[in-house]
Amino acid sequence: MKNAIVLLAPGFEESEALTIADVLRRGGVQVQVAALEDRTVTGGAGVTVEADCTLEEACTAPDLVVLPGGYRAADAFQHSEAVCALLRRTAEAGGIVAAMCAAPLALAEAGLLENRLFTVYPTVRDRIHTGTYAPEPVVCDGPVITGEGPAIVYAFSYALLDALGVDSTPVRDRMLFRSAFGNPAAPLPNVLPAVVPEARSKKIAALLAEGFEEGETVTVVDLLRRLGFVCDMLYLDAPIVTGMQKIRVQGDRPFSAAREYDVVFLPGGRPGGENLRNNPAVLDLLREMDAQPGKYLAAMCAGTTVLAAAGVIAGKRMTGYTGYAEKLPGAIFLEDAAVFDRNLITSRGPATPYPLALKIAEVLGADTAALRARMLYPQAGGVG
Repeated sequence: MKNAIVLLAPGFEESEALTIADVLRRGGVQVQVAALEDRTVTGGAGVTVEADCTLEEACTAPDLVVLPGGYRAADAFQHSEAVCALLRRTAEAGGIVAAMCAAPLALAEAGLLENRLFTVYPTVRDRIHTGTYAPEPVVCDGPVITGEGPAIVYAFSYALLDALGVDSTPVRDRMLFRSAFGNPAAPLPNVLPAVVPEARSKKIAALLAEGFEEGETVTVVDLLRRLGFVCDMLYLDAPIVTGMQKIRVQGDRPFSAAREYDVVFLPGGRPGGENLRNNPAVLDLLREMDAQPGKYLAAMCAGTTVLAAAGVIAGKRMTGYTGYAEKLPGAIFLEDAAVFDRNLITSRGPATPYPLALKIAEVLGADTAALRARMLYPQAGGVG
């Protein structure tokens, strides 16, 4: 079994880090989510994660070290001698070193981009003065793998699996990658439109149950918060909730606050979906929301079966995971990346949080064009 370290530092890109760990674990890689210092780390979008260990406690001879992005985190990695030493030691031992978004700055600091091709987030490229920049979403050059930006994380993560000798095809197929990402657009220039969060009146609640799908959930929360929405993660029991891939995420508020929100979002993850379906209070909430004008129900992957259990899907167009048509009786099942009909907003599988989050935002009246550009969604081949 291959082993990997995914490093976290304050301000890290939550959607990148958790998706990378998720994909690697799906591929059978033994992953340590390691914090640079304190095990409890808060990312750039305000999501707090409990790491498996600190960098000091992590494996000393990993097959792969991955640095997710986030400007603050990238600066911390770049200026950490311990991180640079780990990167150099891993590369010298024949391992793989990988970074995405702004984090290739640390690879440059460690001297690992010399005579190498690399990519990096467009606004950061002028800060790297070694190696050769390649305007591609993902660049693999020997033991160095780099990714361009947030929405590239899926293609980047699959490239990591392939580099470790794990066939990524079954993983990307199970995640329904092709449902959300098609042909990438042309590279973006250095200047990207700013995303200025507006004051939004509508609030979204993501329900966290044990076994929820970490990457997709946090990506939806991240994107909606970037647009200025209040998007809180509500826990059913204890504030720290463990996801399907054993990543521990801190919820924001208890489930008892759910009726204060305008949208309830049900994440995927089969264990999480089952726990939501088996909770009578959750089903009662969904029925109440369904009966109220101006309220919306959003779900993806296994979360769509919770809507079916609550009896709120009859006659409505929706989508869900492959083969879920029979699990959503009475609904009109479509295979689109994301579907909106009346008060339901649904998407398909683990690789479709972007279409879902963008659809939720647009239904609530937000313009998502600048966010799409900042996240490099067109360059990732984003659908919808």
